Amino acid sequence: MQRSTLVRSLSIAGVILSLLSVGGPSAAAATTSPTPVPTFRADDSHKYDDQIAKYGDVKDKLIKLVGARNTRDLGGYRTADGKWEIRPNRLIRSDNLNGLTNTDKTTLASDHHVTSIVDFRTDSQVDYLPDQHILGATNIVLSILGEKALTDGQSLDSAFDEDGGFYVHQLEFSKTAIDGYRRFLNLLLLNSHATLYHCSSGKDRTGIATVLIMTILGMSDQTIMNDYMQSYQTGRTVKESWLNEYFREIKSRYKDMNHYITNVLGFSRIQQRQLREMYLVSTDKQHTPYTQADDHTFHEAPAPAKAQTKPQPASHPTVSSSVAPAPQAPQAPQATPRSVPDTPVPATITTGSADAAVKPAKAKGKIISSKKLHTKYIYRLKANKKWFKDAHLQKKLGHTAKHKHTTWKLTKVERIKIKGKTYTYYQVQDHAGHKAWILKSYVVKAN
Repeated sequence: MQRSTLVRSLSIAGVILSLLSVGGPSAAAATTSPTPVPTFRADDSHKYDDQIAKYGDVKDKLIKLVGARNTRDLGGYRTADGKWEIRPNRLIRSDNLNGLTNTDKTTLASDHHVTSIVDFRTDSQVDYLPDQHILGATNIVLSILGEKALTDGQSLDSAFDEDGGFYVHQLEFSKTAIDGYRRFLNLLLLNSHATLYHCSSGKDRTGIATVLIMTILGMSDQTIMNDYMQSYQTGRTVKESWLNEYFREIKSRYKDMNHYITNVLGFSRIQQRQLREMYLVSTDKQHTPYTQADDHTFHEAPAPAKAQTKPQPASHPTVSSSVAPAPQAPQAPQATPRSVPDTPVPATITTGSADAAVKPAKAKGKIISSKKLHTKYIYRLKANKKWFKDAHLQKKLGHTAKHKHTTWKLTKVERIKIKGKTYTYYQVQDHAGHKAWILKSYVVKAN
């Protein structure tokens, strides 16, 4: 009887083990061969068809990898005049590289000649999902969102409003974004092979880096938008409104993207020309490298317009639409790349702006009293309200997000006099250390 029970138990155990081996990979297999995430879902096929018809097929640029699904070669994109195109295997955008297999790493190193990897993630994101090492490639961490982003530990999508306020606040004007993108562009001038740059999902921080590159190289706004929106076909959330708001804010302050790149990022006209010389070839069969003699197609920045002096209504202080100098970014903690020190720029590369300096417009508000505050993160901001970067209400950030999930603390209160009337503004700070000024009536206590 005991022997019969033992045999029956062993048989049941054997069946269970067999089912387990059929139903899923072993632990060893799971650690060495990550399961690829499908790019398309069958139930949403019509949505992807619409996206492909409007923005082009992402598969035309996609590098097929098992451990990453938004890795794309910018090679082949043409300039607005159709005369030049980006060299292949030189500029590669991607999502994070934590899940790369050995085959993936060989593909990037051997087939695409990747020798430099620039990681835009925060330190905590890098620590949680470190990149797989690619043989022969150097890794540089340039956190675009500072030492610890407000969005660490949650989806970046949850930080976005409908009109792209996140892009304007953190990817356009924040000090860490300006410094990070400036260093990134300088790094591109130092690599004669392929540079792969990425963030977590390869769509936001990486997307704006791609916008900057393609603007300098001369792609049209539509080509830039098409590439940006193709992340949707890899299962990412992107919206035209986010990038449109980014463009709108830059053009309202600096006239165009070229002035922003030159005057705010400090990437000079000479450096921009050098980038074109490195990464563009002719679209004919000769694939002739771009030279300085060809640079007449890229217009030099015209003399900056005079600052607007017409008085503005007191209830809506605004910023002059003329070209402005680099804004004083919110005082967010700045991340220091952990892999290498500040990358030196060769003597042949001119740093700083090549355009004439412009005096800032006269401040619209006069501060008549100021007091420091020490509150907790228990305040929310009303949706779609104007906020500013400085206490004089001179540098507008745009509008607050439409969602109200973010909590802020109050760090300062000031009374500001504008054309004889007095207003009270709070300086608010988010969990990442970014600060902004907003009218007192737009701040509400969460609990």
